[in-house]
Amino acid sequence: TVDVFAVVALSGIVGRLLNTGTVLVATSNRAPEDLNQDGMQLDIFLKLVSKLEENCQKVLIGSEIDYRRLLPKKKLDKDYFFWPLNSNSCSELETIWHEMTKQSGGKVTSTTIPVMFGRKIDVPESCKGIARFTFEYLCGRPVGAADYIAIARQYHTVFISGIPIMSMRIRDKARRFITLIDELYNHHCQLVCTAASSIDELFQGTEEGTLFDLESFQFETEIESGKLRQNVLASGSVGSGGAPSAIASLMSGQEEMFAFRRAISRLIEMQTSLYLEGVQVFHPYFRVRSQDLASSCVGISHT
Repeated sequence: TVDVFAVVALSGIVGRLLNTGTVLVATSNRAPEDLNQDGMQLDIFLKLVSKLEENCQKVLIGSEIDYRRLLPKKKLDKDYFFWPLNSNSCSELETIWHEMTKQSGGKVTSTTIPVMFGRKIDVPESCKGIARFTFEYLCGRPVGAADYIAIARQYHTVFISGIPIMSMRIRDKARRFITLIDELYNHHCQLVCTAASSIDELFQGTEEGTLFDLESFQFETEIESGKLRQNVLASGSVGSGGAPSAIASLMSGQEEMFAFRRAISRLIEMQTSLYLEGVQVFHPYFRVRSQDLASSCVGISHT
């Protein structure tokens, strides 16, 4: 993690669970001892690792193979990732937008949805579980994971236009994009988008230089979490800065490269029939509707 809040919060939560005899089953992209490669609040983190090693068994199940790339593809697969940014890709996106919104039977409107802590986010265009945004609107402004979670929960299909090739020159936007894809994937949303390059070429690395990003130390957005972070840091008697080596690691872009590789893998899976067929099964929008339908049927049977 590159967030001091996450180090303190995770240590406290896991420690309390293990102290109360809770059986803990967790998955991670890295072994426990490798989770804090930037050395933030090392004393607290080492206590957490010690507690995990004392109470949990580590099981390595990973490999160098990206199994998402091996998912079987059907002849009828339809690509929803259009590139490069030209009139053809824009036309494809517009066609699908009109087809989906027409099929939904609703009217395209602008709306506002709640986020958290009393905040809201404007949705420029939406229609019965479908929403459309530009990349700049979602990733070029000071928004965070809470905003993306709100969107992912509310909309089963998200259109995003104008995704650029990302480098360290727009590192803040790249980090937001990574978080956005993570939340869309976690909520099993369908993604329809236009981009400047293919999925594999979307992130160009660090050749253009580095850019220190203060957002690396943030949890959600500063407006939402400033007070919460201060309380946690105060109760843990820790500061918000990292060691010099941690700063160097943050500036190197290693964490971004690791996270973006995962985002690329998820983007590839999100284009497969297996993933798309699961949208109507796993997305909260359809699950809530199924529950409402079941409840209404029960009500009818009792009348």
